[in-house]
Amino acid sequence: MTDTLHLDFETRSELDLREVGLHNYARHPSTDVWCAALALGDAEPVIWTPGRPCPDTLQKHVAHGGRVVAHNAPFELAIWNAIMAPRYGWPELKPEQTFCTMAQCYAMGLPGALEDAALTLGLSLQKDIEGRALMLRMARPRSRPGATPVVWWNEAEKLARLYEYCRQDVRVERLLEQRLMPLSDTERRVWLLDYRINQRGVFVDRVSVAAAATLAETLKEQCNAELGRLTDGAATTVSALIPLKAWLAEQGVRADSLAKQDLAELLDDPALPAPARRALELRQEAGKASTAKFNKMLAVMGDDHRLRNLYQYHGAGTGRWAGRGVQVHNLVRDMPPPAEVEAVLTMVRAGDSAAISAFYGAPLTEISRCMRSFFTAPAGRALVGGDWSSIEGRGQAWFAGEEWKLQAFRAADEKRGPGMYELAYSRMFNVPVESIANPSEERQIGKVAELAFGYQGGVGSWATMSRTYRMPPTPESQVVKYRDAWRAAHPKIKAMWKEIENAAINAVITPEQMFSCGFPGRQAHFKKAGSFLWLKLPSGRVICYPYPKLLDGVYGPMLTYMTVPSPEDRKSGKVITDKMNSGNWVRISTYGGSLFNNIVQGFSSDILRDLMLRLDECKAEIVLHTHDDCNIEIPKERAERAREMMQEMMRAPPAWAAGFPLFAKCVVMKRYGKG
Repeated sequence: MTDTLHLDFETRSELDLREVGLHNYARHPSTDVWCAALALGDAEPVIWTPGRPCPDTLQKHVAHGGRVVAHNAPFELAIWNAIMAPRYGWPELKPEQTFCTMAQCYAMGLPGALEDAALTLGLSLQKDIEGRALMLRMARPRSRPGATPVVWWNEAEKLARLYEYCRQDVRVERLLEQRLMPLSDTERRVWLLDYRINQRGVFVDRVSVAAAATLAETLKEQCNAELGRLTDGAATTVSALIPLKAWLAEQGVRADSLAKQDLAELLDDPALPAPARRALELRQEAGKASTAKFNKMLAVMGDDHRLRNLYQYHGAGTGRWAGRGVQVHNLVRDMPPPAEVEAVLTMVRAGDSAAISAFYGAPLTEISRCMRSFFTAPAGRALVGGDWSSIEGRGQAWFAGEEWKLQAFRAADEKRGPGMYELAYSRMFNVPVESIANPSEERQIGKVAELAFGYQGGVGSWATMSRTYRMPPTPESQVVKYRDAWRAAHPKIKAMWKEIENAAINAVITPEQMFSCGFPGRQAHFKKAGSFLWLKLPSGRVICYPYPKLLDGVYGPMLTYMTVPSPEDRKSGKVITDKMNSGNWVRISTYGGSLFNNIVQGFSSDILRDLMLRLDECKAEIVLHTHDDCNIEIPKERAERAREMMQEMMRAPPAWAAGFPLFAKCVVMKRYGKG
């Protein structure tokens, strides 16, 4: 059968999906379906409700391997296989025959939500907004939590309205699919691999997580109590920013912001009054280990102690994954050595914060440093993982053809040359690299310059990176000198920004014609087709910029496009207000350095994709990955051999990335760490 089956479920449960995660939600006894809307081919959607037999057409379609399409297909797969198959006799649905229009939206730079995607594309059919409010109400019990028997919103008129809402979702989803570009064969493999990784999950040390949650809560209460005494009741919790700022002002301390980096800068002031310093230290300490993250782990963890559905395929426009649920992309990188980790966790399980303080310092700070270690391997198994060294810095040099830098990376990998940060400072100021110590102020300047200036950054980028690495404030005039010196040392990267911008602008001016940029053999290509500007990466994958438009800018034509803005987009001032503007779908401006960032992040993500597909072909069980690392779980007796093979894979670039100086060191771990 060649027809496509479009599908949507409406469900109900005593559990909140957002609180417990999809795995636990789909498997809870109280979770059930109100209905399913099914449309085979172009037929009008029909409603199935519990008590009816599985439709014969559905049985045959699935048995013959027919396509099943849903928006956010992992949800439908979970409900189908955890509820419909065991309770209602539906055949098992294989991921390989399931297709996701949400994934297609993300891959085209469009909003993921069905409502937003339909509005963005101007579909002739739109999602039923009023029906959505009813759906949300009917998804939870009418009775109070814990009441028995559970009472649901099941009046006949509400059910009829819900059924029509479900039908409309299928109609919109089917029309949406007709407007979307299908995933390429490679991206289809990546999507299926992403599904398997999310289903496998990662094992978690539940005992230590529960103990850490309890201890962190106790320590935060102690911080709050001490703050209350210190301020004579003016500020009674470290999270009460307004009264805390007011009290600090009375101490002669102006604190416009008490965010993490601003807090660190305030504490760097040697003239800070002692009471104010202690109050700020209490806020800093209480913010180190988030009890919310520990509690989230406990809430979404399966009975087998595994966390699932941690990744959103193509969550960023460049193709990177986004974190979901427990955010594994923002874990503290400064992890202690394994022996220290085990000692700290032993103290955590004993609830002995005094011992942590005596041996290692502030307890919440130390627990925060150990955050990665709660992700571990079950008995008899080990984690094997590694991360690429400076993959974006290498990617910048590779794409632009900055050959001296590529040679420097290769020499450093072979221990034949200096570190990149020392070399950066040396090239910027024409001083002997041997004169730059590690650590030193010069090396730190080289490091921040490398991270701040590669994507056409300037004073603002320097300020962000220097704060991240705890450098003292630098006068703007000095930052400009650093910027100009870095650019002079990287002439091909500097030239590449304009080359990329010109290619993109010319593609918008001349639709259907391709414009290239990049070092020969490593090029990217821009082409405008229809309502989209397409960027083809050296890997062959495409990045999409919806509804591109040229506007008048300070320095000439300015490229703009529509997107779901990130917090960074809003902070940077890139968001442009026009008649298409709305809160979640706005027009933003871009420029050569930002497009360079998209290209480098894009093909860096493709290097990770290539590794993950190769590992999967070898039957390796991937459990965690970030932008520059990957981790598998394997029986202990095979771990060392797996480490050798994985390290070899991570150092070998894909065929399309010939000459890319990849370097990684893989390690065998009991607990997740940094390679």
